[in-house]
Amino acid sequence: MRTVRTTIQPHVDVEVDDAEYLDLERQGLLVSRPSDSTPAAAPAKTPTPAKAKEADR
Repeated sequence: MRTVRTTIQPHVDVEVDDAEYLDLERQGLLVSRPSDSTPAAAPAKTPTPAKAKEADR
């Protein structure tokens, strides 16, 4: 048994057997896990000193 998420209900983990997994994969209904292929999000940018200088004027 595998635990997957589908595009139909991406917030719900579903247990499927190998045949169901292949059917869902062929239909394009599986949600890829973030750890599988997507890199982590970049950290938020901090204000630059140039913007701080403009505020002092």
